[in-house]
Amino acid sequence: WGGKMLMKKPPIETMIDSFVYHEYLSDDGDWGKPEYADQVEITKCRIDRGSQYSNSASGKQLIYNGLLFCYPGMTTPCPEFKEQSKLVYDGKEHIITKVVTVMEPYENKVYCYELEVV
Repeated sequence: WGGKMLMKKPPIETMIDSFVYHEYLSDDGDWGKPEYADQVEITKCRIDRGSQYSNSASGKQLIYNGLLFCYPGMTTPCPEFKEQSKLVYDGKEHIITKVVTVMEPYENKVYCYELEVV
């Protein structure tokens, strides 16, 4: 079998979450506050609402308090997410601290974006 294997995506029925995305633009807003683009509603994603901590000499540090999974072709729309952008879900604002771009193993194509938020 010579075809390329693509990683199987989770069933669309499991993509039950949505959030509002405000892409980070710059720190040039009033009083040095961040500026964001207009909101975009993102649907068909998955949100893991768990916190991850690391232990260091200075004590416990929060790494993230939510992890979002967005899949091109399922998540609508699915932009290239940017760190420092603002998300709103469960009635709370969150900031993206890390964007992990997971690539398909045999193709130069994005499999999913993992967004770590605080």
